[in-house]
Amino acid sequence: MPQDKMDDALDAYLRLLDSKGADAGVIAYRRRILARLNQILRSQRGGTDIYRAAVDALLSLCPPGDRAGAMTAAREYYYFWLDDVKKLAALNARDGFTTHHIRLPAHGSFESLQQRMLSDGFSSYPPSLDIYLGQLYELGSDESMLAERGELIRPLLYLLHGHPHHPDSFRTAIDAMLLHLGDSQARDTFLIIAREFFYYWISFPDAGVRAAPRPA
Repeated sequence: MPQDKMDDALDAYLRLLDSKGADAGVIAYRRRILARLNQILRSQRGGTDIYRAAVDALLSLCPPGDRAGAMTAAREYYYFWLDDVKKLAALNARDGFTTHHIRLPAHGSFESLQQRMLSDGFSSYPPSLDIYLGQLYELGSDESMLAERGELIRPLLYLLHGHPHHPDSFRTAIDAMLLHLGDSQARDTFLIIAREFFYYWISFPDAGVRAAPRPA
């Protein structure tokens, strides 16, 4: 894509964030991160593989604490870069954009994330996990499939722990989780599972979330 088209795409993305109430610091950060991504993408044609490789290169240049935020910005910017109006309209309709800084620790391998869970003694799983796995069991999933899904969802729930029960938190935790997965096939598998699980997670939260007063 020519540089001027990418500049237009970036401006359109930032205008959308501004219209949704993002503050100046968030917009400046996203502009800086995505301008660097545009430099990596310069003279490349549109496509998932090229974009994914450019995002990987971008993340390698970011300090560890910035990588989850960079992943979020790159994910949201993707359809602006493709100029896919239908996808953008669908994302906007379901509030698919974040307007705050992403500050979720994300570093190390998947195995290191599992070790952190073990060291913390984490076992605070919401009812959505058992409901999701139980539904898969009823639909005929075998033990290996259930184990694979459980192995990927439990670390996601660990990353979500302590964050508001809101789709923004789920998207942020997904972005952080992707940084722990070492290859594109593992990331693609995780994304499929996370999309399946989201509807259970949002519908069946912990009792404390259900008991909290709803906003007026």
